[in-house]
Amino acid sequence: MSFCVRVKNELAAIRPSECCKRPLIYGFMLFGRSFSFKRISVQTGNKEMAQLYSSLLSDIFGAAVKITAGGKIRPTYVAEVVSEADRLKILAEYDYGIAKKLINSDILTRECCFQSFIRGAFLSCGSINDPEKEYRAEFSVRNEKLADEFCELLSGYGIRLKKARRQNGAVLYTKESGCIEDLLTLMGAPHITLDIVDTKILKSVKNNTNRRSNCDSANISKTVEASIKQRRAIDYLSRHGVLESLPRELVSAADLRESNPEATLGELCKLSDEPLTVSGLNHRLEKLIKLYKELKK
Repeated sequence: MSFCVRVKNELAAIRPSECCKRPLIYGFMLFGRSFSFKRISVQTGNKEMAQLYSSLLSDIFGAAVKITAGGKIRPTYVAEVVSEADRLKILAEYDYGIAKKLINSDILTRECCFQSFIRGAFLSCGSINDPEKEYRAEFSVRNEKLADEFCELLSGYGIRLKKARRQNGAVLYTKESGCIEDLLTLMGAPHITLDIVDTKILKSVKNNTNRRSNCDSANISKTVEASIKQRRAIDYLSRHGVLESLPRELVSAADLRESNPEATLGELCKLSDEPLTVSGLNHRLEKLIKLYKELKK
């Protein structure tokens, strides 16, 4: 199973609340293959995505959806709203052709609904690379104006994507690991987000420890393992606005570890601006890990 499929499966497994169903399917449809009076359809290589699309439309609008399988080398599934009456009903729900913008943000007033909309858009036209190979997430959008509006919406959440024009629309993308983590967190994929954080930490530590030939391999492994645990906790606490509210000594310990991911505790103590023992620093870092575990429960 590819990394992208794993991400989409985790996102698709999230069961939306009643208020979020319409924004979710809206994102799915708007960024699909076609969203107009003539045709409403999505194309995907994942059968489960096509079935999710079909079940949501049936549940919300009572619409009949036809799923057609194709593709000789790679399977593709096209899910299409069959009835013109159903299409008109769906388009009217989202003020299609009436609203000034292509994205009707009036139905995205709640944060949970906005997140569901972004999730639907990603399930429809998004992709993500395996972080072991390359940091990259993107949305292939069929309409450049739609891409610009979507980019503006995401920038309001601090997620800034670059745009590459294509013959039929545009690709919005980012190669920044932090931006990808924020995007996944926004869409509701915390487990995948932690996988990326772990990969980033592991890469950083390995790149640095590989340069230190005088280190014993067992010690390197311990340093790597400890650093991953500590930085995972720090990243989580920082991302959820907890870190900044902690006592100064814990924030200082977190900053010290973040700035020196490959360093041993002894080396960190030497780099500290205040007198610090190995046991004292370890105690502070363990406190951060303990707090992270408590919040995760």
